[in-house]
Amino acid sequence: MSAIIVVPLFFIAVYLLISFFRSKESKSAKGAMVQYKAMSYSAVVFPIGWVIIEVYRRLIQPVPLETYRDFMTMLLPIIIIVYGFSIFLLRRSLNES
Repeated sequence: MSAIIVVPLFFIAVYLLISFFRSKESKSAKGAMVQYKAMSYSAVVFPIGWVIIEVYRRLIQPVPLETYRDFMTMLLPIIIIVYGFSIFLLRRSLNES
């Protein structure tokens, strides 16, 4: 069920990343700053997701191994989604200023 939401957003984020990395502004100093900021936003997604599933598993109810694997597998595309949309938003703010 969550794949219905995550997969289209993943493809949109990949398109945004490709379009940014092929542009001239990605090779400039401002483009590098956009990349670093976007990486800092997306780097926290995995630890937060891992903590959420661990707290749920330990305090609320046990989670089957298959569900745990599915959740961890979904975290990777979510990281790319956050990275892509962060670059998109930071790039827009870069162009406005």
